[in-house]
Amino acid sequence: MGIESDIEDAIHVHGAWKAHFRNFLSGKAELDLSTISQPHACKLGKWLEGNAYRMLAPEDYEEVCRLHAEFHRVAGRIVDNIKQKDFQSARTAIASGGAFDQASHELAAFLRKVALHSRPANKVGKATPPEDAAATQSQHSAE
Repeated sequence: MGIESDIEDAIHVHGAWKAHFRNFLSGKAELDLSTISQPHACKLGKWLEGNAYRMLAPEDYEEVCRLHAEFHRVAGRIVDNIKQKDFQSARTAIASGGAFDQASHELAAFLRKVALHSRPANKVGKATPPEDAAATQSQHSAE
């Protein structure tokens, strides 16, 4: 799995929360509210704590972490609204253009930007391992 597929998967999973909230508010589904506000509990959070640190530029890593934490803060506020039975505030937050939409779009847009910028580094920027470089050089010398 590469960075692009990891990022697209994370965008899809985070985007699906809007439907989860709507289904919960309409009584069509249950929702585990205990971990939604915790960025480290989701798949993207685990990726950020693991491979992402090595795959992303430091400034991109910091920004993704900030946007991801903001996404979960907004989701946590929605959960609090639901727990307090303030369903109108929750619906407003998940409505088109609401706080959840904004946080989700900002995170998705930045993740896609990071994926796009990672392409050249993944294809062109990889160094030849030293043992391969020496073998290639001695092969060219022999020719």
